[in-house]
Amino acid sequence: MTYLLVLYFVFLLGFMAYSAAGIYHLWRFGYAGDLTRPIIIIYSFLAISIIIVSLIAILTRDWSIVVNF
Repeated sequence: MTYLLVLYFVFLLGFMAYSAAGIYHLWRFGYAGDLTRPIIIIYSFLAISIIIVSLIAILTRDWSIVVNF
């Protein structure tokens, strides 16, 4: 299970870097007057919400139980 947690956190770091680059490019090269700012806000809210819910689910799980495949 430790491997899955490490893999999740590596994925989470990659997702945050990719999202930061996307938000930067949208902010820098987006058109004035279109939906650039609302899309940045909506995307940020949804991404942060999903990350928080997944972290809460991971942190509230009893990791002392061994899962056999």
